[in-house]
Amino acid sequence: MNIFTKIFSKKGGNKTGERGFRELASVGGGINGDWPVSQIGEDADMWQNAWALTSRVRDLFRSNPLYQAYRETLWANVFGSEGIMLRSRVKEQEDRIVQNAGEKATLRAYDARIDRVRAHAAERSGNPFHPTNRPWIGTNGSSRAQVKVGEPDVFARQLIEKKWAEWQRAEYCDTRGTRNYKTMRQLRLISAVRDGDFFIRMIRDPRVNKFGFSLQMINAEWCDRLMNGTLANGNVVRMGIEYQYSDWGIGKAVAYYFIKRQPSDWQFTIAGTFGFGAINNGLHDRIPAREIIHYARPVDSDSTRPAPWVATTIPKARQLDQYELAEVVAARQQATKTGWLYSDVLPEGGNAGFTVDPRNGLPNQQMGPGDIGALPWGVKYQAIDPTHPNGNFGEFRKAMVRSQCAGMPGANYSTMANDYEAINFSAGRLQKLDSNELFKLIQTFDIDYAERPIFEAWLEMSLTTGAIPLPLAKFDKFSAAVFQGRRWQGVDEGKEATAAALRVANHMSSLSRECADKGADFEEIAFERAEELMLQEQLGINPQLTVAYPPPQMPAAKPEEEDEDEEDEEDDDEEEMAQAIAAAKSRQ
Repeated sequence: MNIFTKIFSKKGGNKTGERGFRELASVGGGINGDWPVSQIGEDADMWQNAWALTSRVRDLFRSNPLYQAYRETLWANVFGSEGIMLRSRVKEQEDRIVQNAGEKATLRAYDARIDRVRAHAAERSGNPFHPTNRPWIGTNGSSRAQVKVGEPDVFARQLIEKKWAEWQRAEYCDTRGTRNYKTMRQLRLISAVRDGDFFIRMIRDPRVNKFGFSLQMINAEWCDRLMNGTLANGNVVRMGIEYQYSDWGIGKAVAYYFIKRQPSDWQFTIAGTFGFGAINNGLHDRIPAREIIHYARPVDSDSTRPAPWVATTIPKARQLDQYELAEVVAARQQATKTGWLYSDVLPEGGNAGFTVDPRNGLPNQQMGPGDIGALPWGVKYQAIDPTHPNGNFGEFRKAMVRSQCAGMPGANYSTMANDYEAINFSAGRLQKLDSNELFKLIQTFDIDYAERPIFEAWLEMSLTTGAIPLPLAKFDKFSAAVFQGRRWQGVDEGKEATAAALRVANHMSSLSRECADKGADFEEIAFERAEELMLQEQLGINPQLTVAYPPPQMPAAKPEEEDEDEEDEEDDDEEEMAQAIAAAKSRQ
C-alpha cells in the first residue's frame, strides 16, 4: 500500500490530535461542540428576529448612557455643527454671451472683488495694475459679458448654494415643518444605526412649497416586514419591498409597501405586529421606488433589510447593566448595615421597635442608613457581609465597555467611557486617526445614499418650478457639486501643517486639496486672506507679509522618562522635514 492509499483509506475523517476544519467546526463534538450556529440566511434571520432586535436596541438608546453618548459622538463626528457642506462646481460648457441682468451683476461684483485685491497687490509691489480682462461688449447699461468654456459659472454656483441653504429651513425641507435639514440628517443616521434601515420619501409636488420638494421621514417598522410573496406580474415582494424578477433573479426595487397610518396608531405597539402582511389587503400604501430612499448599509450581499449596526452589543450591554445594578444594590446593603436587636428570653423583650408588614404579616426588612431594627422573639440575626463594591468591578467594567465599543462603528473606549487615564500621546493619536477614518467612511455612505440623491431631486424640482431661474435642460451641468463632511483638528497641528506644506512644495498635493481636507474652501480663504491684509494696511497695521517657513519651534517641555525615545524620534523627523522643505524651495 503506497502513501496515497494509506491517506485516503482513513475512515471517519481526521484522527484524534490531527488538525483540520472538522476540528475547528467541532462536527460531532470537540471543544466547540456546545456552539450552536444558525444555518439560515441573512434575510431569513432578520425576518424572524427583527422586532426583538429593534426593541432591544431602542431600549438601549433610551435608557443606557453609553448608547446616548455614542449617538451624540456619531452626530458630532459625522456631521458636526455645520452638517454636510455643498460646494457647487458648475463650469461653463461653451463660450457664450451673458444676457441676464442678474448674472451680469454677479460677474461684475466677482470681477470687482478680484480687481480690488489685484490693484492692492500691484500698488504694494510697485508693478502696474492690470484689471480682469473679461470681454464686455458695450459700455452702457445694456452691455453684455462674454464667458469662456471651462471658466467657473459664478452666477450658477452662488445661486445654487444660496437656494440650497434656504431650502434647508424647516418650513421647506420637512413635510411636518418642524425639523430643519441638519436635524433630519441626524435622524436618518441614528435611525439606521438603531433599527438597521430607514426610509426617506421625496415629495415632488409644486404645491408643497416654492421649491416643489420636501422630505418625509419614515421609521423602519412602517415598511411591512411581514409582507412577502410573488405578484401576478412576476415581481417578488420581500419584507415589504417589491423587486423586479427575471432569469437572473431579483433585480431593482420597484416599490415599497408602507402600513397606512391611523389616527391613534402612535398610542399602540410597534407597527407590523398587527399581522398586516397580506398583499393587496388595502392596509398598505404602495410607493414607487423613485420616491423612496432606502437608507441602509448592508453587510451581506443577500441582505434586504439589514440588522441594527450595534446588534452585536446587545448581550454585553444587558449583562453589564444588570451587573452594575447588582453591585449598586450590594453596595447599598454594605453601606446601610448597622445591627439588630433581639431577645431569646422573653417574647415581649424581642419586639421593641419591631414592625410587621400589614400585607403579609412578615417583619419589615427594609432598612435605611443608620437604622437599627428589631427581630421577633426567638429569631436570631445571621450577618451577611457583601463586601461590595467588588475590587475588580472597575477593571471588569472597562473590559466590557471596550468590547461594546468594538461593535459600535466609529466608537472608541476612551471617548465613550470618558476614560483618558491610560491614553498617552502616541496611543491617542493612533486612536484618533483610526476613528476619523471610520467617521469618513460613514460620511461617504451618507453622501452616496442620501445627500447626493436628495440634492439632485431638489435641484430638478427647483429648476422645474422656477425657484432657481436656470434652464432645466442643463440639469447635468448645474448638478456638478461636491459634498464636504466635517474634518477634525489634528493631534499636533504644527507638524501636520508642516507636512501639508511639504506635500504642496513637492507637487504631491494642492492648496485646494489640503483646504478641502480641513473642510474649507480654498477660493474663499484666498479672498478672505487678501482682503484681511488690505484692511490691516488701510488701518495702519503693518502685517507680516512674509512668514518664515518652517515656523519656529517652541521649546519642548522636558519629556517624561518613558517618552524620551519617542520625543527624540519626533525631533529627528522635524529636522528631516525642515531639510526636505529647504531643498524643495531651493529647487523652485
